[in-house]
Amino acid sequence: MPSPQQPLSRQELLAALEQGWKTYLPRLAELSEEEQTRFAQEQGFTRVQDLLVHIFAWWRLSMQRTTWLLSNPPLPPSPDHPLFDKEVDEWNAQAIIEHQHLTRAEAEAQFAATLTEFERFLRDLPAAAFEQEHIQTWMRLETMDHYEEHRLEKRYDS
Repeated sequence: MPSPQQPLSRQELLAALEQGWKTYLPRLAELSEEEQTRFAQEQGFTRVQDLLVHIFAWWRLSMQRTTWLLSNPPLPPSPDHPLFDKEVDEWNAQAIIEHQHLTRAEAEAQFAATLTEFERFLRDLPAAAFEQEHIQTWMRLETMDHYEEHRLEKRYDS
């Protein structure tokens, strides 16, 4: 695997999605309801759907930030810019609150739909986007690093 400083190609990011996030819901379904709930709670979430919301909300934010950055805005963004105006913990809490109404099935459906959207987003990004440091960081975080943080295999491999 490339070092953290080495830029990742579109193909490497798509392969990471294929090997990681695209296996997430099927692997989650292999766990009993008790194991799923325990895993979500170990991850800091009350419900499994809150964990799923947390994940897909970050994909959405990274896609929005990338789209914004590709519009050649002035950098750095202003501190009150809506894509950058919250600390991580505050942003995480807000995402859970905004999606609190979702059932487990609805959260899984949004996870799957957002994953498809994220994959298409990566496929359609202009080649020059992969040369931008911020975009590289966001895409690495969402395809690899965030997956490792919430990886099911950590505790539940047989």
